[in-house]
Amino acid sequence: LELVTRSSAPDPLPLLYARRSASYGDLEVSLGHAVATASVAWAEAHRGERPEGWQLLVELVQARAEGSLDGVITVTMNVRATLRARVGHEYLAQTQAHCKERGLSTPERAAPLFYGCMMAVGRELAGWLGGVKP
Repeated sequence: LELVTRSSAPDPLPLLYARRSASYGDLEVSLGHAVATASVAWAEAHRGERPEGWQLLVELVQARAEGSLDGVITVTMNVRATLRARVGHEYLAQTQAHCKERGLSTPERAAPLFYGCMMAVGRELAGWLGGVKP
């Protein structure tokens, strides 16, 4: 399974927060790692079915990070995933995934919220892949 990522979200992603500013970079790369890790079992289970393999295009369509005056930071991401044959790029399936993580944090310590959101997307896409008949 070849994983390809793209992003329409700003990089670095600014945190909208009262009186403080922060930004988070490399979201596309981090999302790719989360999805790749979650989809290993599917790739192993279907290894021999298509010798040339599959390509999973994961597009970060939208990302947002915002903080409230009470110290709660919210991270949301919308992702589109398209599964194709690696050779010939034959379309097999497509889905969308969404995540939202909220937590009491400071901008400097909000990385676990991004991590949790990306891992949730990875699990959702892995579950979707489990239902796809290649």
